[in-house]
Amino acid sequence: MEPVRVLNSGYDMHDVKFERYYSRAFFTSVSMPSSGVTNEGSDTRKRKRKRVYNLNEKEVLAENRHQEVRSVILKAHEAFQATVAPSLRNYITFDGRDDCVPSPSKSCSSMQNLGIEEGEVNFVELAALWQAPLYEFSFSKGQVDCEEEESRTTPMFNTIIKSSSRTSEVAECGACKYLLPKSCTFLISDISEVHRLIPGDSKDGFNLMVIDPPWENKSVHRKSLYPTLPNKYLLSLPVKQLAHADGALVALWITNREKLRHFAETELFPAWGVKMAAVWYWLKVTVEGTMVSPLDLAHHKPYECLLLGYLPSKIGSTSEESVQFTGSREHADLPDKFVLISIPGDHSRKPPLKSLLSKHIPGQRHAERGLELFARELSAGWTSWGNEPLRFQHLNYFRER
Repeated sequence: MEPVRVLNSGYDMHDVKFERYYSRAFFTSVSMPSSGVTNEGSDTRKRKRKRVYNLNEKEVLAENRHQEVRSVILKAHEAFQATVAPSLRNYITFDGRDDCVPSPSKSCSSMQNLGIEEGEVNFVELAALWQAPLYEFSFSKGQVDCEEEESRTTPMFNTIIKSSSRTSEVAECGACKYLLPKSCTFLISDISEVHRLIPGDSKDGFNLMVIDPPWENKSVHRKSLYPTLPNKYLLSLPVKQLAHADGALVALWITNREKLRHFAETELFPAWGVKMAAVWYWLKVTVEGTMVSPLDLAHHKPYECLLLGYLPSKIGSTSEESVQFTGSREHADLPDKFVLISIPGDHSRKPPLKSLLSKHIPGQRHAERGLELFARELSAGWTSWGNEPLRFQHLNYFRER
């Protein structure tokens, strides 16, 4: 997958800048350490005896999961290198301009500044101010509806904002401009306000939901990349109430920590009423087509997992216990151990899944109604919720087509 090409389909006069999307610049192939190789001059030093490390129970389970999918990922990567990788760099530098190739210095600067450059709004910090209810969006063109009143200006926080324009449009907040894709809807709020998205009639609910929680992570917390959320709060997400009457396909991004995988499968999905159906893998590669890290590295795999499951239809049921899955055909069509390969974008930015998942939604007679929870960018025709769904919509991330 080439994420920038997919995202560009939601805009009519702009394109996503390659150098802003691929800001982490994984351009150098990973050197695989071989046994016995040491730094220059180390042959005169005494080699330290390696300590024998025994895996704990969770690490053993994680390694077993890895071994189960290892051959699938290797096979997919080999096919990718033979067909796509040779032309990958030429595509990224598609018009020969130097500014299409991200530089390490730009990437490092972005990481040190939490990915938010001077002049861009930090929505998380802004929402914490007492003046937050006073901040507003104004729209440059197109029709914009909000939940309170139809207006060219609308409150920034805790307000459902819907752009019914068939073309992309620009929203402004102070000196900042944000590009909105076609027919998008978004809500900027904390988790206590997500219930605003629950439809009055379940027939107006969502049949495809992508969820990318800010999982608790020591590295993320240490680097202050973004605020994380304790697992217990995820249990209260109103996923059932948000779902369409005919059911929904739910896609949950998850890190490779066995503790989180176990929590998602045994507690989170059951709490949401989701029945596990498949596991997909996002393999991250460099511009040269190599994996961003060795496949068998103990604590840093070059892939992330996407857990997929179905919410059952609510039609014809008198009680929650009597609900049965009616999307057996769609369930059967959903492949397991599917490998998605792409160059990663900014930290925690996931590739767009709309085109891959829409064919597997239950109730194929219905149009796709997509929802992304904990979103950090908008998608054409979808609803997005989070405390920073406009994070990557700043006009600085785009160039005129």
